[in-house]
Amino acid sequence: MCVDTGVRGTVDVSLRELGLAQAGADPRWEAMCGPGDLFCTGRWLAVEREAVGPWVPRARSCLAAFDGPEIAAGVVVQQFDRDADDETVRLDKMLPAEVLARWDDPVSAVQPSLMCGTWFNSTVLTAPGLAGSQREKVRRELVDAVVERGRQWGCATVFFPFLDADDVQLREALRDAGFAEFPAPARHIFNCDFPNYESFVASLRSHKRHRLRRESAAVRAAGISTACQALDGSTVETAARLAHLLERKYDQRSTFDEMAAWFEAIARHTDTVVFTASRGTGPPIAMSMWIHHEDRMYGFHAGFDYEQCQGLPMYSLAGFHLPIEYGCSHPGIRALEYGCSSDQAKLIRGTTGMAQVLCVKPLTALAQPLLNHRSGGTVWVGLPESIDGVTGE
Repeated sequence: MCVDTGVRGTVDVSLRELGLAQAGADPRWEAMCGPGDLFCTGRWLAVEREAVGPWVPRARSCLAAFDGPEIAAGVVVQQFDRDADDETVRLDKMLPAEVLARWDDPVSAVQPSLMCGTWFNSTVLTAPGLAGSQREKVRRELVDAVVERGRQWGCATVFFPFLDADDVQLREALRDAGFAEFPAPARHIFNCDFPNYESFVASLRSHKRHRLRRESAAVRAAGISTACQALDGSTVETAARLAHLLERKYDQRSTFDEMAAWFEAIARHTDTVVFTASRGTGPPIAMSMWIHHEDRMYGFHAGFDYEQCQGLPMYSLAGFHLPIEYGCSHPGIRALEYGCSSDQAKLIRGTTGMAQVLCVKPLTALAQPLLNHRSGGTVWVGLPESIDGVTGE
């Protein structure tokens, strides 16, 4: 599908809507996706097309700015409402409490919402080598286009959930278009600049180094065995079972069948590995799932049998020790993407936090109080979160 969006661009730029299949199969779209843009790539759009998993959007498409025959810029848009309950895609779960307090029913005030740029590294893609002035122009064109698409789809708000705070140009374009800016959780990255895991541990300050070594000793003493396997038909069910246990712990509405269908789609369309830990020769009791894209591995999901993990540092083992060891031993992997949340737990284990902002534009009179809050400058937000029951601390 390729249709006119109904939004007129400036001279030499035409705006069109591409279906997920069309965008995903177009090398011009793929060329705009860098190492940090996994969730805009054709492989991930193929996962999205299957419409399975715990948070399926009501509608989604790709908007593209064409300069002649070439795609100059693009953005993925997805419409969500209260049927999706995960804080990764629900705007009302991202906004500060003092903002939500302005409404008796904040969910109805801001939903449905149009999420732009995906729920990771939210951005407007641009073609490689695009000149600075042209890049700014086409990104502003697409900002206007997503706002108009939000209106056409009956959304109360349009938002970019996780925008790089250093992307000052895009932040300015959004402010000029009437977006309010809020703090967002930091994005965590581990740089695999070590020849092996031992070199990474040796680079740490003594208290961090001793902590990791104590965790490793506890794992050895408990007779824990580990494995790294591809996510495929033989591992999907185990990964889904453990992920579902984590979802239940945090009161998510997702079902095992939804998780299994989602992971099956991911296995079909991506290069994904699962790190697991077991008691001896028993079934896995902890896992983390990582998707490989260019020179990065993306930490996508984790899961734990909390009863079996009790008292053991399985969060550290499955989420950090095993993937970091893997990343440092593979020359083609330069970074591990840890996403956001659990800031303190990630920072003490070697990640670097990158500041992000949440940008929101109200489209209805009921949502207008969002504009009463504006913040400028680079924002750093990150509070430690409890991970009791998994760390053994």
